Amino acid sequence: MNLDFEGLAQRLKVVLGKTKDPYDTFDYLLDLQLKYKFKSIYFFLLADYGHNDKNIPVTSKKFQSLVKSMADYTQVGIHPSWASNTNSEKLAKEIKRLETITKREVTRSRQHFLKLDLPTTYRRLIDLGIKEDYTMGYASQVGFRAGTSLPFYFYDLDMETQTQLLLHPFAVMDGTLNEYLELPVDDAQYLVKELMDSVKKVNGTFISLWHNETVSDNRHWHDWKQVYEFTIEQAFK
Repeated sequence: MNLDFEGLAQRLKVVLGKTKDPYDTFDYLLDLQLKYKFKSIYFFLLADYGHNDKNIPVTSKKFQSLVKSMADYTQVGIHPSWASNTNSEKLAKEIKRLETITKREVTRSRQHFLKLDLPTTYRRLIDLGIKEDYTMGYASQVGFRAGTSLPFYFYDLDMETQTQLLLHPFAVMDGTLNEYLELPVDDAQYLVKELMDSVKKVNGTFISLWHNETVSDNRHWHDWKQVYEFTIEQAFK
Protein backbone atom coordinates (compact mmCIF):
# COMPACT_ATOMS: atom_id res chain seq x y z
CA MET A 1 0.00 0.00 0.00
CA ASN A 2 1.36 3.41 -1.02
CA LEU A 3 0.72 6.26 1.40
CA ASP A 4 0.36 9.76 -0.03
CA PHE A 5 2.28 11.69 2.63
CA GLU A 6 2.50 14.83 0.49
CA GLY A 7 -1.25 14.90 -0.05
CA LEU A 8 -1.93 14.16 3.62
CA ALA A 9 0.34 17.00 4.74
CA GLN A 10 -1.33 19.42 2.34
CA ARG A 11 -4.81 18.43 3.51
CA LEU A 12 -3.80 18.84 7.14
CA LYS A 13 -2.52 22.37 6.48
CA VAL A 14 -5.81 23.26 4.80
CA VAL A 15 -7.88 21.86 7.69
CA LEU A 16 -5.74 23.77 10.20
CA GLY A 17 -6.13 26.98 8.23
CA LYS A 18 -2.42 27.28 7.47
CA THR A 19 -2.88 27.28 3.70
CA LYS A 20 -5.70 27.89 1.24
CA ASP A 21 -7.54 24.93 -0.24
CA PRO A 22 -5.89 24.57 -3.69
CA TYR A 23 -9.22 23.46 -5.14
CA ASP A 24 -11.03 26.61 -4.02
CA THR A 25 -10.65 28.23 -7.42
CA PHE A 26 -14.05 29.86 -7.65
CA ASP A 27 -12.89 33.48 -7.37
CA TYR A 28 -10.47 32.87 -10.22
CA LEU A 29 -13.21 31.26 -12.33
CA LEU A 30 -15.62 34.13 -11.73
CA ASP A 31 -12.93 36.71 -12.56
CA LEU A 32 -12.35 35.03 -15.92
CA GLN A 33 -16.07 34.92 -16.59
CA LEU A 34 -16.43 38.62 -15.85
CA LYS A 35 -13.42 39.43 -18.00
CA TYR A 36 -14.55 37.53 -21.10
CA LYS A 37 -18.32 37.61 -20.47
CA PHE A 38 -18.94 34.02 -21.53
CA LYS A 39 -21.74 31.75 -20.37
CA SER A 40 -21.06 29.06 -17.80
CA ILE A 41 -23.05 26.81 -15.50
CA TYR A 42 -21.78 25.41 -12.21
CA PHE A 43 -23.14 22.01 -11.23
CA PHE A 44 -22.99 21.17 -7.52
CA LEU A 45 -22.95 17.69 -6.01
CA LEU A 46 -25.27 17.62 -2.99
CA ALA A 47 -25.28 13.89 -2.31
CA ASP A 48 -25.18 11.80 0.82
CA TYR A 49 -21.64 10.49 1.23
CA GLY A 50 -21.06 7.22 -0.62
CA HIS A 51 -18.47 5.10 -2.41
CA ASN A 52 -18.84 7.08 -5.65
CA ASP A 53 -20.11 10.31 -4.11
CA LYS A 54 -17.46 12.01 -1.98
CA ASN A 55 -18.59 15.61 -1.92
CA ILE A 56 -18.29 18.19 0.83
CA PRO A 57 -20.99 17.60 3.49
CA VAL A 58 -24.17 19.38 2.47
CA THR A 59 -24.57 20.61 6.05
CA SER A 60 -21.35 22.65 5.79
CA LYS A 61 -22.24 26.33 6.16
CA LYS A 62 -19.15 27.37 4.19
CA PHE A 63 -20.14 25.09 1.34
CA GLN A 64 -23.72 26.37 1.37
CA SER A 65 -22.39 29.94 1.35
CA LEU A 66 -20.22 29.14 -1.68
CA VAL A 67 -23.14 27.64 -3.60
CA LYS A 68 -25.38 30.60 -2.82
CA SER A 69 -22.64 33.06 -3.75
CA MET A 70 -22.07 31.38 -7.10
CA ALA A 71 -25.82 31.38 -7.77
CA ASP A 72 -25.81 35.15 -7.28
CA TYR A 73 -23.30 35.63 -10.11
CA THR A 74 -23.86 32.79 -12.54
CA GLN A 75 -26.15 29.90 -13.42
CA VAL A 76 -26.08 26.80 -11.24
CA GLY A 77 -27.50 23.33 -11.63
CA ILE A 78 -27.67 20.01 -9.85
CA HIS A 79 -24.96 17.39 -10.27
CA PRO A 80 -27.03 14.25 -9.61
CA SER A 81 -25.05 11.71 -7.62
CA TRP A 82 -24.10 8.23 -8.73
CA ALA A 83 -26.47 6.81 -6.13
CA SER A 84 -29.40 8.92 -7.30
CA ASN A 85 -29.16 7.59 -10.85
CA THR A 86 -31.26 4.61 -9.84
CA ASN A 87 -33.19 6.24 -7.02
CA SER A 88 -35.75 8.97 -7.69
CA GLU A 89 -36.13 9.77 -3.99
CA LYS A 90 -32.41 10.52 -3.66
CA LEU A 91 -32.49 12.67 -6.77
CA ALA A 92 -35.49 14.61 -5.50
CA LYS A 93 -33.71 15.16 -2.18
CA GLU A 94 -30.59 16.51 -3.90
CA ILE A 95 -32.58 18.87 -6.10
CA LYS A 96 -34.49 20.12 -3.06
CA ARG A 97 -31.23 20.76 -1.20
CA LEU A 98 -29.98 22.98 -4.01
CA GLU A 99 -33.29 24.84 -4.23
CA THR A 100 -33.23 25.42 -0.48
CA ILE A 101 -29.73 26.90 -0.64
CA THR A 102 -30.25 29.08 -3.72
CA LYS A 103 -33.94 29.91 -3.14
CA ARG A 104 -34.50 29.22 -6.82
CA GLU A 105 -36.03 26.51 -8.96
CA VAL A 106 -33.49 24.00 -10.26
CA THR A 107 -33.94 23.22 -13.95
CA ARG A 108 -30.44 22.16 -15.12
CA SER A 109 -28.42 19.02 -14.48
CA ARG A 110 -25.25 17.14 -15.38
CA GLN A 111 -24.86 13.54 -14.19
CA HIS A 112 -21.99 12.53 -11.92
CA PHE A 113 -19.43 10.49 -13.91
CA LEU A 114 -21.62 11.15 -16.98
CA LYS A 115 -23.73 8.18 -15.88
CA LEU A 116 -26.66 7.69 -18.25
CA ASP A 117 -29.17 4.85 -18.20
CA LEU A 118 -31.34 5.54 -21.20
CA PRO A 119 -34.20 6.30 -21.18
CA THR A 120 -34.61 5.94 -17.40
CA THR A 121 -32.21 8.73 -16.38
CA TYR A 122 -33.90 11.30 -18.60
CA ARG A 123 -37.37 10.22 -17.55
CA ARG A 124 -36.48 10.73 -13.88
CA LEU A 125 -35.11 14.19 -14.63
CA ILE A 126 -38.27 15.14 -16.50
CA ASP A 127 -40.49 13.90 -13.67
CA LEU A 128 -38.61 16.12 -11.21
CA GLY A 129 -38.80 19.29 -13.26
CA ILE A 130 -35.38 19.32 -14.93
CA LYS A 131 -35.62 21.08 -18.29
CA GLU A 132 -32.00 20.99 -19.53
CA ASP A 133 -29.27 18.36 -19.21
CA TYR A 134 -25.56 18.59 -20.05
CA THR A 135 -24.47 14.95 -19.74
CA MET A 136 -24.39 14.07 -23.45
CA GLY A 137 -20.69 13.50 -24.11
CA TYR A 138 -17.82 11.03 -23.90
CA ALA A 139 -15.60 10.44 -20.88
CA SER A 140 -12.73 8.68 -22.67
CA GLN A 141 -12.81 10.49 -26.03
CA VAL A 142 -13.51 13.95 -27.41
CA GLY A 143 -16.26 14.63 -29.92
CA PHE A 144 -20.04 14.66 -30.02
CA ARG A 145 -21.69 11.55 -28.63
CA ALA A 146 -25.00 12.32 -30.35
CA GLY A 147 -23.38 13.33 -33.63
CA THR A 148 -24.32 17.00 -33.30
CA SER A 149 -23.07 20.06 -31.44
CA LEU A 150 -26.51 21.66 -31.36
CA PRO A 151 -28.95 21.22 -28.47
CA PHE A 152 -31.94 18.97 -29.13
CA TYR A 153 -34.99 17.68 -27.29
CA PHE A 154 -34.84 14.14 -25.96
CA TYR A 155 -37.04 11.86 -28.02
CA ASP A 156 -38.46 8.96 -26.03
CA LEU A 157 -38.48 6.06 -28.47
CA ASP A 158 -40.58 3.80 -26.26
CA MET A 159 -43.28 6.42 -25.92
CA GLU A 160 -42.75 7.73 -29.47
CA THR A 161 -42.84 11.33 -28.32
CA GLN A 162 -40.55 14.34 -28.16
CA THR A 163 -40.11 15.46 -24.57
CA GLN A 164 -39.44 18.91 -23.15
CA LEU A 165 -35.97 17.92 -21.87
CA LEU A 166 -33.38 19.88 -23.85
CA LEU A 167 -30.04 18.06 -24.21
CA HIS A 168 -26.85 20.10 -24.62
CA PRO A 169 -23.98 18.02 -26.11
CA PHE A 170 -20.45 18.87 -24.99
CA ALA A 171 -17.33 18.45 -27.13
CA VAL A 172 -14.55 17.90 -24.64
CA MET A 173 -13.93 17.34 -20.93
CA ASP A 174 -10.78 18.20 -18.97
CA GLY A 175 -10.44 14.69 -17.55
CA THR A 176 -10.60 13.22 -21.06
CA LEU A 177 -7.58 15.21 -22.15
CA ASN A 178 -5.46 14.72 -19.05
CA GLU A 179 -6.51 11.44 -17.46
CA TYR A 180 -7.86 9.31 -20.32
CA LEU A 181 -5.79 10.48 -23.30
CA GLU A 182 -2.86 11.57 -21.08
CA LEU A 183 -2.04 14.47 -23.36
CA PRO A 184 0.71 17.01 -22.63
CA VAL A 185 -0.61 20.54 -22.17
CA ASP A 186 0.46 21.71 -25.65
CA ASP A 187 -1.20 18.72 -27.36
CA ALA A 188 -4.37 19.26 -25.33
CA GLN A 189 -4.54 22.86 -26.50
CA TYR A 190 -4.00 21.83 -30.12
CA LEU A 191 -6.84 19.31 -29.90
CA VAL A 192 -9.18 21.84 -28.27
CA LYS A 193 -8.43 24.33 -31.07
CA GLU A 194 -9.15 21.66 -33.70
CA LEU A 195 -12.53 20.95 -32.12
CA MET A 196 -13.43 24.60 -31.80
CA ASP A 197 -12.44 25.36 -35.40
CA SER A 198 -14.59 22.46 -36.62
CA VAL A 199 -17.60 23.71 -34.67
CA LYS A 200 -17.12 27.28 -35.90
CA LYS A 201 -17.10 26.11 -39.53
CA VAL A 202 -20.66 24.78 -39.20
CA ASN A 203 -21.91 27.55 -36.90
CA GLY A 204 -22.38 24.98 -34.14
CA THR A 205 -22.38 25.28 -30.38
CA PHE A 206 -19.17 24.54 -28.50
CA ILE A 207 -19.54 23.37 -24.89
CA SER A 208 -16.63 22.15 -22.79
CA LEU A 209 -16.72 20.57 -19.35
CA TRP A 210 -14.30 21.59 -16.59
CA HIS A 211 -13.85 20.99 -12.87
CA ASN A 212 -12.65 23.42 -10.22
CA GLU A 213 -9.64 21.20 -9.49
CA THR A 214 -8.47 21.45 -13.12
CA VAL A 215 -7.39 25.07 -12.69
CA SER A 216 -5.79 24.52 -9.27
CA ASP A 217 -2.28 23.94 -10.66
CA ASN A 218 -2.13 21.21 -8.05
CA ARG A 219 -0.61 17.75 -8.48
CA HIS A 220 -1.42 16.18 -11.88
CA TRP A 221 -3.30 19.34 -12.88
CA HIS A 222 -0.12 21.42 -12.85
CA ASP A 223 -0.14 23.86 -15.81
CA TRP A 224 -3.69 22.92 -16.84
CA LYS A 225 -4.95 26.35 -15.89
CA GLN A 226 -3.40 27.57 -19.13
CA VAL A 227 -5.43 25.02 -21.12
CA TYR A 228 -8.64 26.42 -19.65
CA GLU A 229 -7.59 30.00 -20.37
CA PHE A 230 -6.49 29.00 -23.88
CA THR A 231 -9.92 27.48 -24.53
CA ILE A 232 -11.67 30.68 -23.48
CA GLU A 233 -9.36 32.89 -25.53
CA GLN A 234 -9.87 30.75 -28.63
CA ALA A 235 -13.62 31.13 -28.34
CA PHE A 236 -13.30 34.87 -28.90
CA LYS A 237 -10.98 34.70 -31.92
